[in-house]
Amino acid sequence: MKKIIFAVMLMVPALLMAQESLKIGYINSQELITSMPEYETALKQLEDINLTYKTEGKKLQDELQKKYTEYLQSKDSLDSTIREYKETELQRLNQSIEEFTQNAEQNLQKKQQELITPIIEKANKAVKQVGDENSFTYIIDTNNGQVLPYVGAKAENVLPLVKKVLNLK
Repeated sequence: MKKIIFAVMLMVPALLMAQESLKIGYINSQELITSMPEYETALKQLEDINLTYKTEGKKLQDELQKKYTEYLQSKDSLDSTIREYKETELQRLNQSIEEFTQNAEQNLQKKQQELITPIIEKANKAVKQVGDENSFTYIIDTNNGQVLPYVGAKAENVLPLVKKVLNLK
């Protein structure tokens, strides 16, 4: 029993020293990423692409509406073969608009990922650099959809350090 107590007594200082060397930092990654100029450039590109898709989609919708109105005005006087052809044409145009919309959404998501991924990678690299240079044991992201219930006084916000690495204000 004395040996166990002696062993525990020897371990207590080592455990206390291990706690002292634990260095935890935190960062709001969303704040970091949105402060990067590359992010603003990517957002502008995505907005421009989205506007182009919306403009083209509106043109297609207007064309469909025009043809539908023309069809309604003349359908009673049309031969059944011509009426069926025009109905089929309207259905094809409607289907084409749906396909365009789906493709536009997929292309926009793909472009978003293509533009944002390098920005996230750059931010992660800078966080890692700050962690290595400042001997952090952990750097916790406060913006991972989880709210940290407590950030202690000894925890350090590394956002200013990471911004310095990235030359951001």
